[in-house]
Amino acid sequence: MIAVIGLFLLALVGMFIVRSAGGGYVAVGLLMGWSAIFGMMTGPLISYAISEEGPGIVIQSLTGTTAVMIITGIVAMTSGINFSVLGPVLLIGLLGLIVVGLVGMFVRFSRTVNIVYSAFGILIFSGLFLLKFFNLSRSNNTWEAAVSHTVSIYVTFVNFFTSLLQLLGIFGGDRD
Repeated sequence: MIAVIGLFLLALVGMFIVRSAGGGYVAVGLLMGWSAIFGMMTGPLISYAISEEGPGIVIQSLTGTTAVMIITGIVAMTSGINFSVLGPVLLIGLLGLIVVGLVGMFVRFSRTVNIVYSAFGILIFSGLFLLKFFNLSRSNNTWEAAVSHTVSIYVTFVNFFTSLLQLLGIFGGDRD
């Protein structure tokens, strides 16, 4: 558990370091290192899901996350809709997720609350995909923008994946 907390702190600090590096080869190298650390941070969750439900749940979650990311990317970049109005609503929803997640570290939630929490996370991160891809379609074509958007979309991808994995794990437990 200490290693996971250490990786989390390293990933959090690393995110700011990568973004502050700007563009160019150094930023891209830092981005690759940061994404490896972020991947190691999700390893215990994936390992737990595989041990409880089998590898299929991870494949389902990855497939669902990829599909939602592609669909929201296409919609955000081609529809002509201004998704920037979602920003404040998604921020409030994200803060709500964080608060409930912190409470959940100390209080055991019921199955229903966990389902609602995971579904709400999926909804919030789907909206964030829309917002991130909308911002990407309107940004400058620079290395700095590319690195910044990559970090942002990667974090959203991992959070959506985690929420979907939790939801599938809750419903997967019914097969016993």
